[in-house]
Amino acid sequence: MSTAMRELKCNMKFAVFVPPQHAEGDCKIEGEDADYDFGTGAGFYVDATAEPWKTNYRMYSYVTQELPVLIAANFNIIPGKTGIMGHSMGGHGALVCALKKTGQYQSVSAFAPICHPSVSPWGIKAFKGTLIYYIFVTLLQ
Repeated sequence: MSTAMRELKCNMKFAVFVPPQHAEGDCKIEGEDADYDFGTGAGFYVDATAEPWKTNYRMYSYVTQELPVLIAANFNIIPGKTGIMGHSMGGHGALVCALKKTGQYQSVSAFAPICHPSVSPWGIKAFKGTLIYYIFVTLLQ
């Protein structure tokens, strides 16, 4: 744990954890960093299902499974008293995570969330590139 994280843990009565912007890491996928609205710039907190993204671009699993374990290991939290929040694409992600994982979060907050990404150019680009399209359409119906 970094010094800054240790200080935050000791001085605050609540936990704030901000994962790295590019949690997927440098996967060496062609086009991964070419645009701000695709690849490492936009994942909409879903697990990719299309090649070559599906191996490493698993943000939903990271946020709902791996991240809670990391937070519990590094912060003195009260089990069952966690919440999730996000802004813009992160607001979309917070809503999706809370709605799909009922019971995991006591609260959810979404600030200016992208609530219907399937009709925005940014969302369409991200979903068509990283998800098998028929799964995307099925999820929205």
